[in-house]
Amino acid sequence: MGLAKPFYKLAWSVRQGPLGEGLAKMWHKFAPSIDIWKNIYGLDMCVDLRDSLIWWAMDPVDIKEYEGFHQMLTGVKGNVWDVGCNVGVFALYAASQGNRVIAFDISPKAIRLLEKSALRNKLSVKPVARAFAVESFKYSPPADADTRNRPGASASAQDVTSMTFLEAEKEFGRPDFIKLDIEHAETDFLKSTQFREWIKVNKIPLLVEMHEKAYWDLVWPEVPHYAFNESHVFFNPPPSIAAAKPTARS
Repeated sequence: MGLAKPFYKLAWSVRQGPLGEGLAKMWHKFAPSIDIWKNIYGLDMCVDLRDSLIWWAMDPVDIKEYEGFHQMLTGVKGNVWDVGCNVGVFALYAASQGNRVIAFDISPKAIRLLEKSALRNKLSVKPVARAFAVESFKYSPPADADTRNRPGASASAQDVTSMTFLEAEKEFGRPDFIKLDIEHAETDFLKSTQFREWIKVNKIPLLVEMHEKAYWDLVWPEVPHYAFNESHVFFNPPPSIAAAKPTARS
């Protein structure tokens, strides 16, 4: 075992607090925005020196150990949606495994980095530079590719309209797997009866990042699920994933 989890947890813990927020603001103020190539999961990934500090600072082996994308996709084949893709590490890995990948993110810059990586690796990924939502709304897209980006308040001509999950299904077809990581906006989906029924009736495998312990209270008991790890819940897990077990809070 490497030091992936201790390092990542420490870095993320600092990033979430006042100290981390202050350091992040200083870094964003003085660090140049430069494309950097890094090999992750055996693929060339384009990240930004200023915006992608965690991605370029961590050892690729540690990223694989901590993120576990290869385990998330065990037995998954087909139409994969990466919601909140950022620079596309998960999306590109999923595409390299033969999946049709639709990658959503609110950051046009993050989408551009993903497109560069896809081109370099000769992989087909459909990027969507729009927020993924339960209900349609307008927002101002962020200028950077920070992993913590959330939709900003609407702003004149720069307004962008989100894409609802039903609009996405109509345009891209029903997904065979969804990874949902949208910086606390996951709760909008967990609270939505319409989205829950869509997942339940169609038996769509859904992996949701649980950014806070309180979010475990929103887990749908009527949909098959288990705690994939301490920060993800897996609804409708494929048979090849570990046998379902009761969801446990961390």
